Amino acid sequence: MAAALASLLSACTSPFNVAQERLRAEHQAGDFAGAARTLDDPETIDAFGNRSKLLWLMDRGGVALAENDSAKTMRTLEDAEKRIEAQRELTASEQASQWIFNDTVVPYVAQPYEDMYINVFKMLAQLEQGNLDGGATVEARRMASKSNILRDQYLREERALKDKSGAGYAAAERSGAAQRFATPTGGEFIESPLGTFLSAITFMKVGDREFQRVAGRRLLQAMQTQPKLFPDVNPQAFNSLSDLEPSAGNVLLVALTGCGPYLVARREGPIAVFSFPVYFELPEMKLRGSAVSAVRIEVQDSSGTVREGGSLQLVESLGAVAAENFRRQFPLIYQRTMARYLVKAGATVVASEAVAQTQNDSGTQWMIRSLGGLIGLAVLGATEQADLRYWEFLPAKAFVGLLTLSPGSHRVRLIYLDSGGRPFTESPWRPVSIPEGPVANQLTTIVETMAK
Repeated sequence: MAAALASLLSACTSPFNVAQERLRAEHQAGDFAGAARTLDDPETIDAFGNRSKLLWLMDRGGVALAENDSAKTMRTLEDAEKRIEAQRELTASEQASQWIFNDTVVPYVAQPYEDMYINVFKMLAQLEQGNLDGGATVEARRMASKSNILRDQYLREERALKDKSGAGYAAAERSGAAQRFATPTGGEFIESPLGTFLSAITFMKVGDREFQRVAGRRLLQAMQTQPKLFPDVNPQAFNSLSDLEPSAGNVLLVALTGCGPYLVARREGPIAVFSFPVYFELPEMKLRGSAVSAVRIEVQDSSGTVREGGSLQLVESLGAVAAENFRRQFPLIYQRTMARYLVKAGATVVASEAVAQTQNDSGTQWMIRSLGGLIGLAVLGATEQADLRYWEFLPAKAFVGLLTLSPGSHRVRLIYLDSGGRPFTESPWRPVSIPEGPVANQLTTIVETMAK
């Protein structure tokens, strides 16, 4: 117990936190090669340890995608998904540790938005490799099923929380404290629009027109029912996605820009429950965003002539979708943290009162109760820390587009524009070789990642 407390007290300077800060700086600088070296360093692997191994796999897969290493992206994120599937819920001993200390002492469990984006990234990697049927189609179907899986998991955890916390949680419910962050959409998670767009294109190219139409409808429905999440997205640009013909293009372009959200600690309280004020830490999501407002395509043919190839369309603000899904998961995080605090605080009160009752002198009883309260507050302060682990290497925005190129050798690059429509950087030229044959049977996918 003492060792665990000491570990928690030094958490702010732990090797894991140092590694996470370094990775955050490398991400924001766009230094994906440096991030790969950091993640592959044995000291970093030790810092993540088995408790945060899932997080390491997610970060390593994100960096591999940014470096256009689709094979490594697939391997690491496949391992990450297997890890998630094997442990969607904590073991009994892990739950006990979670209730004694906090969420940081147990193996990392992916947030719902992270769980979904694993399949989106894997779909991108499969498309880059040219694996559509049996590759990208599998990821598309997995992603589509995630919302139901995650909702059921949320409901199971909510029931287990109420059973576990017992009288303390009931008192918090009566006081209204348990419902502080309640939302009617809790546990109803939003799919990634980028993922549904990729699904529609994939099914279109493999000839599954019904699944294409379903994915296209899901994309438009998300944009129409959650307009605040897509203020800069033009839904009309995707109106024809459900009925788009396979001959509509033979090159799929995806631009991932900026840095996704991260977590910071927020002090919560005082909340009056029983006869004492309740204080604890909660994770708060912060958005970072992207300086890119538009993306233009340039194409160079075999003669060296460069022409404009149109523009990509913004399909998703990943930060906004992640934040909304985090908001829908948040009531469970809050209720678990508060209930755990109440259980530990109640135990402190009971223990202090038991010792105080052994004394006949009222002054001594008062001193024991006061000392017990101070010790209890110290223990609670040392153990109640917000879990600030998160998937660092998520982008902020996703732009997409289809391009039709004639047979032969070409080079393609993306020009990134700021809010004033001015170019401020571009991607490297990427070679594209288009074979002879019907456009409907072809799809070359180019994914570019830029941290600005």
